[in-house]
Amino acid sequence: MGHNGTAGHQVAILTLPEVIALEVAVPVEVFGPWPEYFTEEDPRVRNPYRLTLCGPQPRIRSGDWLTTTGTEPLDALAHADTIVVPGVADPLSPVAPEVLAALVAAAGRGARLVSLCSGAFTLAQAGLLDHRRVTTHWLFADLLRHRFPLVDVQERHLYIDDGAVLSSAGVLAATDLCLYLIAQDVGQTAANALARLLVSPPHRDGGQEQFARRPVVVAAGPLSGLRHWLLAHLDGEHTLTSIARQAKVSVRTLTRRFHQETGTTVMDWLTAQRVARARVLLEDTDLPVPVVAGQVGFGSAETLRAHFVSQTGTSPQRHRRTFRSTPTAPVRR
Repeated sequence: MGHNGTAGHQVAILTLPEVIALEVAVPVEVFGPWPEYFTEEDPRVRNPYRLTLCGPQPRIRSGDWLTTTGTEPLDALAHADTIVVPGVADPLSPVAPEVLAALVAAAGRGARLVSLCSGAFTLAQAGLLDHRRVTTHWLFADLLRHRFPLVDVQERHLYIDDGAVLSSAGVLAATDLCLYLIAQDVGQTAANALARLLVSPPHRDGGQEQFARRPVVVAAGPLSGLRHWLLAHLDGEHTLTSIARQAKVSVRTLTRRFHQETGTTVMDWLTAQRVARARVLLEDTDLPVPVVAGQVGFGSAETLRAHFVSQTGTSPQRHRRTFRSTPTAPVRR
């Protein structure tokens, strides 16, 4: 059966031990029974899905306080048109061979696979993400990249549609991806109605990586001192030649050694550090954007904006509004 929202589209949510409860709840709300008022709002809207929770065990624990009971056997995956794979508490925990085999078989017959947050690790263990564009929670991105080097991890996205495999970032991004699937399968009217039910926008602008504020770690190596110096002098007008002069090596040697130590080029690394520092200044200070641009070495607000959008998927002004805006107080009667 295709994925075009025809009647009887079977959705299976894979519940593994220590599954993240909220990542089960979100697809249950989206693909499970819909309220009657949906059809009152638009008679054309019909729920085409049949939902099943399945797993290797009939009872699955999620943390210390929630147990999922009555799940269907793993065989249910053999009949699913869409398989949703939520994350688990330990993304590197080994997945049972029979689960991996069932996922591989489902992919082989054309089932659509949807990973939520760290659920990407389960699909990666099955070898189903090799050479695919995938996102996951920014906290796990480097771990996924290191553990499964054939996976093209792009953590700045809220969700990614790579054809037969779709993936989302953190828990709330799972809502974005599920609403996207509804829009693709049933139409935007149904997606909008579900978004209102969940009190969520039908679509959020911006990337995921913009919310990941990580400490800068300078790996050990012959050029670690140079990188520390660059971090302390981001506002300087650096060129490849001037940086090589600071390192007391030739440009050719600098380029080769820098890539060996960091996996990227000198100027790309410098640009990424400037954007990271700009994010901190936008979040923690009231400095005007042109001043922020000068302090991180971009020189102008226009140059900062171009690199900021390229690196984060959003503008400096929008990023600042996201983190500096004051929540509206509830109305009190």
